[in-house]
This record gives sequence, structure tokens and C-alpha cells, in this order.
Amino acid sequence: MGWYMIDEIDLIALLIDHAELACLCDMLESVADALPTLPEEDDAAWVCRELENRLPTHEARERRFLETVFAPRTMPNGEAVLDRIRCRSVSQVVQAQDLVAALLPGASPLPATTLGYMLRCFFEACRADMAFEELAILGLAEQRLTSAARTLLRDSLDRHCRA
Repeated sequence: MGWYMIDEIDLIALLIDHAELACLCDMLESVADALPTLPEEDDAAWVCRELENRLPTHEARERRFLETVFAPRTMPNGEAVLDRIRCRSVSQVVQAQDLVAALLPGASPLPATTLGYMLRCFFEACRADMAFEELAILGLAEQRLTSAARTLLRDSLDRHCRA
């Protein structure tokens, strides 16, 4: 591994994932806002596919990114931050599976308050985790980011914080 500059090309897949996850969070928020009315069957199926596929794909991509860009010897005291990111990513995958089980067409209906709580916990934590990840990259790799990469991260962070 070693020390190398992190350019925007290194970040783009992660930030695209974050943008797509933000859209999913927006959709889940609209589902929560519409409760006790559940989404139409086609919409629910789409949300379930997104939850089933997007979260595990993001977790795997993020894990590879962290392993590649943040080898332990390149960042003293950063391992705790990376462990938090890894744990939260796995937690999101599990929460997504729980939501799929609740939203699948034909699933046993949950009380609207329970489903609303599950949805809000998921999308609020997901949004916070994305911002934390981007802040962590800015902090841990500050001296290694090219100016274009730094700008890309800051712009993405600005979008997350405005939402």
C-alpha cells in the first residue's frame, strides 16, 4: 500500500453510492410520511430490491475502498474511526433486511408506528453515516487528498448536510 495521493477517481464510486443511498433515504422518508398507507405493490417491490441490493453492494465497495486507501500504517489512531464505519455499514445491511421483511408485498403487516420507527431509524442513521464517512475521509486523509478530491468530498458533504 503506502502513501499516495487520493484523487477524485478514488472517491467517485463511493460518492455515487452515497448519492444513490440518499435517494433511497428520500424514498423511505416519503413511505414513512405516508403511513399508515403503504406504498403500492410495485413501489414496495422496487424499495425492497433497492434495500436488498444497494446496501450489500455499498458495504462491499466501501470495505474495499477503506482497505485500499487506509492501510493501518498510513493513519495513526484512525483504526477506531474505520471500525465504526465498518460496523455501521454492516448494521445498515441488517436493518435493510428487516425493512424488506416488513415491506415485501404479502408480508404480515406491522403497526404503522412500528414500521414508521424502523424506516426513520434507518434513513436518519444512513444519512448520518454517509456524512460521518465523508468527514472521516476528509480528516484521516486530509494531507493525501488532491484539491479536486477535497472539493468533491466537501460538495457531497454539503448536499448531505442540507438534506
